[in-house]
Amino acid sequence: MEAAASVPRIAHVRMPEKGLFTVRCADSFAGTAGGQVVVNLDYGLDLAELCDVAPYDPARDGAHPPGFTFVRPAGPDDLSAAAANESRARELREAFLAAARRVVPDMRVPYARLALGGGRLFVRYACERLRPDLHAVISEFRRANQVGVSAWQMGPRDEVRVMGALGPCGRVCCCTSWQQKYPGGLTQESLKGLGLNAAALNGVCGRYKCCLAFERRLACDAGKEPR
Repeated sequence: MEAAASVPRIAHVRMPEKGLFTVRCADSFAGTAGGQVVVNLDYGLDLAELCDVAPYDPARDGAHPPGFTFVRPAGPDDLSAAAANESRARELREAFLAAARRVVPDMRVPYARLALGGGRLFVRYACERLRPDLHAVISEFRRANQVGVSAWQMGPRDEVRVMGALGPCGRVCCCTSWQQKYPGGLTQESLKGLGLNAAALNGVCGRYKCCLAFERRLACDAGKEPR
């Protein structure tokens, strides 16, 4: 009688950019959720936050076990290397910004991070032009600095969240201080019942203030506006 094949164990991890990955790990590994771990992804080593460890489930995790792998719990040397990368990331950010502004003059780069292994620079940028063509800029930057680039355009709300700001109320913006997800359903029609003038609707990002979602909910609960 053939022995049943062992089910591989996997870890779900969250990257600093909030992306979720599934990595294969040793059967003996039992980490603590929230701890920092080193993983090996398609671009090399990087730090991640451990979400959970569980047996591989095809229904949940896909038809094939992940190719990415867990390497080790993050130790002092890993954290020191990550701290040293912050200085290098600032230098690369300035170089990328200078190159990109030759194509997009109003380019802003509020966020840049270098992967633990040094092989990938993660950039989040903002500008008025929607989806500018940065292929030539990124190709030239990669050749000049021997580092890959993953670049995403940010919206006004994300830019404020990363940079931080004070809202019209005088407190730190909700998106910066505690809010994990923008509330949906905010439209001009849905906010009519609050009795606010147009100037009071927008936050520092130029979009509807996130706190209006809570004010609208209170108004609904008080019977001032239909749900």
